[in-house]
Amino acid sequence: MTETKLDELKRYAGFEPADAERVMQAADQLAPVLPEIVEQFYARLESDASARAVLDGSGSTRGQLQATMLQWMKELFDGPYDRAYYRRRARIGRAHVEVNLPAHFLVPAISVVRTALTQHVRKLNLPDADALILSVGKLLDLDLAIMLEAYHIEAEERIRAAERELYQERLEESEHLANVGHLAATLAHEIKNPLAGISGAIQVIGHSLAPDNPHKEVIGEILSEIDRLDATARDLLIYAKPKPPLRKQLHIGPLLQDTLMRFRQDPVVHGLPIHCDGLESAATAHIDETQFRQVITNLLLNAAHACEKGGAVTFRLATADDMVRIEVIDTGVGVAPDAVGHVFEPFYSTKAKGTGLGLSICKWIVESHGGRITLESEEGKGTKVTVELPGSS
Repeated sequence: MTETKLDELKRYAGFEPADAERVMQAADQLAPVLPEIVEQFYARLESDASARAVLDGSGSTRGQLQATMLQWMKELFDGPYDRAYYRRRARIGRAHVEVNLPAHFLVPAISVVRTALTQHVRKLNLPDADALILSVGKLLDLDLAIMLEAYHIEAEERIRAAERELYQERLEESEHLANVGHLAATLAHEIKNPLAGISGAIQVIGHSLAPDNPHKEVIGEILSEIDRLDATARDLLIYAKPKPPLRKQLHIGPLLQDTLMRFRQDPVVHGLPIHCDGLESAATAHIDETQFRQVITNLLLNAAHACEKGGAVTFRLATADDMVRIEVIDTGVGVAPDAVGHVFEPFYSTKAKGTGLGLSICKWIVESHGGRITLESEEGKGTKVTVELPGSS
């Protein structure tokens, strides 16, 4: 016959039929002292601050808890120690999980009961006291094993339930993002072509105006807004339909220097101090040139926007532990603490203008190259973004 869990736990505890018979025979003599043992037990628990906090948070009065424990003590000696007994004791373990009682509280609690029962057995001068004490100890070991087993199963089930819930939430979120991505790609395609036509028409109109025409400035502003919309549509397309990197071996320093030179031509960085460090490095990496130009440009633009009210940017390249590290550091407005954990999420933005896709695109590009990107910031003091890539010799 297959060994049940109860049989297994009895075997581990060494609890034999003779022990069961000995304990049940002592039930009547021990019944009068059980309330005193329960009182001693709760007095001991309440002397410990941690245990007292758990008891206070259980939602039951001390009287209710003592009545429950007294019933447990009586059942301890009633027997028979069969499957019904196993199920009753297992429910106690599950109840401990429900009131958030840490499992490690069970061991000293059983120890308190063991000590109290031993003292009372000796006071009562019961026959074969030593054998009875040994049998009671085995039974308490069995009870503890049953409760801990149930505790473990219940705790695991709760973890699995939480994981299932989290998985479902992530599945729904990914499906939602997929739908958003499809919509974004459709909108971007629909927007980009008309924008190109509008931009061309506005440029023709602008060229036809005299140099001193007051509408020249308005034409420039319109073209600037069209460029912004075009960049937004481009970001939406990249997010919705990212392309796998076409990687090749490149020297990082020259790539960064060239990207920075092009970036300095952007009006947003006019007069912004940009300090460079280590760009003459001979570091190389296996990367997609176009994608990494976009990463660096996005990071520099973010730094420049953060410094619109004053500040400076440091652009740094270094190597360490076979990794290439690129840092973009600004002394601008910084990011609020509650926003730092969200900056790489799609459509999350701390700027009044922006899709919130820049950093999420950077993250995807960096991670698709086997690297990682991190952001550290202190509100009012600035931000540091670090990109780490596997280097190559």
